[in-house]
Amino acid sequence: MNKLRLLTLVFISALTLSVAATNGYYFIGFGTLSKGMGGTGVAYYKTSLIGNNPAGRVHLGKQFNVSGTLLFPTTSYNVIGNPSGIDGTLPLAPGKVESDIKLLFIPNLGANWQLNEKSAFGVSVYGNGLSCEYPTQTYWDPSSETTDITYYQIYIDPSYSYKINEKHSIGFSAMILSQMFEINGMNTFAALSSSPENVSGNGADLSFGIGAKIGYLGELFDGFYLGATYQTRAYSSKLDKYEGLLAEQGSMDAPSTWTIGINYEISDKWRALFDVQQINYSEVKSLSNKFLSQGALGADNGPGFGWEDMTVFKFGTEYQVNEGLALRAGYAFGEEPVRESEVFFNIMAPMVHNQHFTIGATKGVGNNGNAINMALTYAPSNSMKAASPMDPAQQIELDLELFELELSFTF
Repeated sequence: MNKLRLLTLVFISALTLSVAATNGYYFIGFGTLSKGMGGTGVAYYKTSLIGNNPAGRVHLGKQFNVSGTLLFPTTSYNVIGNPSGIDGTLPLAPGKVESDIKLLFIPNLGANWQLNEKSAFGVSVYGNGLSCEYPTQTYWDPSSETTDITYYQIYIDPSYSYKINEKHSIGFSAMILSQMFEINGMNTFAALSSSPENVSGNGADLSFGIGAKIGYLGELFDGFYLGATYQTRAYSSKLDKYEGLLAEQGSMDAPSTWTIGINYEISDKWRALFDVQQINYSEVKSLSNKFLSQGALGADNGPGFGWEDMTVFKFGTEYQVNEGLALRAGYAFGEEPVRESEVFFNIMAPMVHNQHFTIGATKGVGNNGNAINMALTYAPSNSMKAASPMDPAQQIELDLELFELELSFTF
């Protein structure tokens, strides 16, 4: 077993299965400071340590961060209406079913070293993903007592940042990607697959990929900062155990994203931030192909989750009460990536969040720059209801609510 595979398994073993995402399968932000401000911070160097703008790391100095995130999701689907009895339909059992997954723990790590006055090197480890487990045979698969999915991404991002002058910096990151995918309860669809033995119930499968991120951070005029990042599509090896389910014979690349934001210092104690983020789910056919595609499962034009590209608007603020205490708050919203026509397949991935409220704080500890950070996120219950494409007499309602608490220590 190579070192990268071992690292992936060790990191995943720390995760209790749950829904682990807010913007599709992406978190609202990375790092406790960013999350406390609604996921903003691409134009604020202090948020750059974990997964954000690599251009900000040259301003951090030597710094380390360890964090732990607890997520408390409530995930369910509700089938409304009795089966039509029409030949060729696939009805579902009427009633509401709630996922057994109630808790997730996710660790994150970040480190930064100042190489000289103009450059720095850093690295962080962080993840995205989704998972739920319904205690029923949702799709009537007799080979599994549950219907469940687990999908995690882990990023390792060695980064180099360079200060062009006192007001402008750039940064580059290599995005090393590890993924784990497992699904059960889907063998009902094996007859529609290009590889019937590789649809469901084959255990965890790993894949690895690579991409890149580039970032810019600059002070355009006194107290007004602009930041931007672009992350390329991360091309990944295929998930062979599920080549009969996922489009393009098990392909699951990570889509490209871009973010642009501003950070304005209203006073020496108070700042306001605004970010816009675009997630290009349409680049990945396993995610973007519609369920009623013309191809077989696993084929290039085979069924997927039918997700659309997602634009997220984020607002945040920070108030420095005194030298040892900072308070934060934020709000983010964006149209959910799931199309209403795709509720049938998205029972497995009900990513229907559309807004998030956050608060956060940092309390200094001692005189060495050490600090404890906290962020609390609430994504209110949001439901999506539409007719089942597999039986017109039934409607399917998806619902997801999430509380998240993150604590970290900076030293």
